[in-house]
Amino acid sequence: MRQSLKTFLLLLLLLPLKSIAQDVDSVQLMMDSLRREVQELRLKEIVMKHKLDSTGQSARDDSMRREHQRQHIDSLRQITPGVPLIVEGDTLFVVYAKLGGEDALHRVESMERKIVQIGKSFRTTTDSIHVFDSELTSDVMCGEIVLVRVSDYDGLWNGLSRHDLATNHARIIQVKIEQLQEEYGLKAKLHGLAWALLLIIVQIVLFVLTTRFIHWLRNEVMGGLRGRMKPVVIKGYELLNVNNAKRILLITVRILQVLLIVFQLAISLPVLFSIFPETEKFTWNMINYVWSPLRDIFISFVNYFPNLVKIIVIIYVVRWLLRAVRHMSDEIASGRLKIDSFYQDWAQPTYQIIRIFIIAFTLIVIWPLLPGSDSGVFKGVSIFVAALFSLGSTASIGNLISGIIITYMRPFLVGDYVQIGDREGTVIEKNAFITRLRDIKENIITVPNNSILSQTTVNYTAAVRAAGGTIVHSDFTFTYKVFREQIEPLLLQAASRCKLLMKTPPPFVLVTQLEDFYTRYQINAYTTESQRLFEVYSELHKNILDVFRENNLEPTSSHFVKVNQ
Repeated sequence: MRQSLKTFLLLLLLLPLKSIAQDVDSVQLMMDSLRREVQELRLKEIVMKHKLDSTGQSARDDSMRREHQRQHIDSLRQITPGVPLIVEGDTLFVVYAKLGGEDALHRVESMERKIVQIGKSFRTTTDSIHVFDSELTSDVMCGEIVLVRVSDYDGLWNGLSRHDLATNHARIIQVKIEQLQEEYGLKAKLHGLAWALLLIIVQIVLFVLTTRFIHWLRNEVMGGLRGRMKPVVIKGYELLNVNNAKRILLITVRILQVLLIVFQLAISLPVLFSIFPETEKFTWNMINYVWSPLRDIFISFVNYFPNLVKIIVIIYVVRWLLRAVRHMSDEIASGRLKIDSFYQDWAQPTYQIIRIFIIAFTLIVIWPLLPGSDSGVFKGVSIFVAALFSLGSTASIGNLISGIIITYMRPFLVGDYVQIGDREGTVIEKNAFITRLRDIKENIITVPNNSILSQTTVNYTAAVRAAGGTIVHSDFTFTYKVFREQIEPLLLQAASRCKLLMKTPPPFVLVTQLEDFYTRYQINAYTTESQRLFEVYSELHKNILDVFRENNLEPTSSHFVKVNQ
């Protein structure tokens, strides 16, 4: 309970802090205003003492008192900041004291507004500026308009009488109004309009000349540059014909037209806006719009140049390293360079794997040198791309890894006749992701590498390379009434008639099984034609049928049994 009470009291103490923090700026403004009020009261005190002590005092006392006032004012001037009157970037004078209900800041704002308004008017003459002395103030006037009011306090702050101070202000204001008249007066406006009209005429002429020049270029392009345009041919291949070349040149001419117009406007518009002082700031804005990005790009390029040199050197070294690895790979693939237990068909896949690792290492080294690599946006985009790649390429990565495994396992080579699962054919392509087969009906079968590892693969051509031939076989059944000594010579005779079978080693017959109603025989023969197994089997079966028919024999099965009557 006591702990909860302490927490509640602490919250009550902290709640006002939020409002106190929000009022810091307003308190600061109030402190500045109070400081000015104190200075005004001190100044009034000095003036009142001067008036009370002036009667019945000698001239020596008066001079000492004035000196004391001057020193007091000098000390106040050092700690009291005045408000400068700034008109069009020029500081005319500084106001310290307030007048009536207006403080120094509001007095300066009113003076500036009136001086600018009169200076930019068309009918104002500086001869009408004069000083009018009243009982309490000396006014600097332009006709019937009061520009500046000068009080005794203003004179005291500046060490002058109010009339002398007003006269100085009038002279300064007169010079400034004359300057404003030269920049914003009727004569300046007419002069600016003349220049603006001349600039517009020049720009129109440039537009017309640019249009005629572009029209001439288009006619030249459409005319094939007067018959000089020819197709681009590289090693007998027409890379770019005349019509496509014309289209490209027409697009280039259009881009050139846009660039010329933009370049002209980029020069003429700033010049046009700079003629009149009212629109001069737009000139600098337009220049900054163009110059600032170019300047930032140039500064960024200069700052980035050392890293760019590092990247170029790294890429150059990596490029020569890859060339050296590629040369060694080509030497191994061609058979000129032999390494024990390293097959020639491993050369290119190994080169690609080494190349990927070298490029990946190069990217790791270059990555911190790239511009903006430390920014959060760059890191976020990199993570997003990596996540997108990893989620969208799961099957592709699996096939890639399977392709690498198949490459180094060497279950088959390009050109081998293989059986993958229930698919048979000649391997015509093998890459990192898929393997393509061509079956006997000239169909192209695409098998993902990932599925090859999960199925049984039979390579008939590998047997031919290893043992000099592969065995083809076929099973036939006969009843027990037909003697084995009669069947085996007939099967061997049928095998000897096949041109696609080898004579050496000779064919042989196996009795593979004794069934309930028949005996199972198997004819085996060697062949080197692994690419034509279907033809081999077809020829063998034809010859067996012919030999059996010549000897009045019929093979039997478990479904049909020949019964002799």
